Amino acid sequence: MSSLPDQSQTAVSRIVERFEDRLRLARAMEMASSKRLLEAEALLCPGGMTPQSADGLDLLARIYVQQGRFDLARRRWEEALKLGGRQVEFENCLKVLDDFTKQVFRRRLLIWKISLVLLITTLLICVGVHMNLLCSTK
Repeated sequence: MSSLPDQSQTAVSRIVERFEDRLRLARAMEMASSKRLLEAEALLCPGGMTPQSADGLDLLARIYVQQGRFDLARRRWEEALKLGGRQVEFENCLKVLDDFTKQVFRRRLLIWKISLVLLITTLLICVGVHMNLLCSTK
């Protein structure tokens, strides 16, 4: 049977732990807003462990978006959704992320198409110049 002092000690330990989590989250937020993203990520994920709170997962997802790590951002927001809380906000973040990644994909596809056309055009010009040189030397 546990004694009253043991229960009090456990309660105090939980309070201190929550306080430390909040302090770590606030410090990570400060680092992220200063664009010190890797430091913020390391603070949120000590020992490579992902945060256990929806707020921590949300901040980590936002850091991943800034780093261009969209798949990881999606996973963190999906985990945050499972924990409950700010459901509508996390769902909106996922929707915005989906829209953004579609735009990025379209832009990259357009850049690839333009690059391919320029490459083919350059090759055709080079072949044409070479053929003209061969014909003029005969």
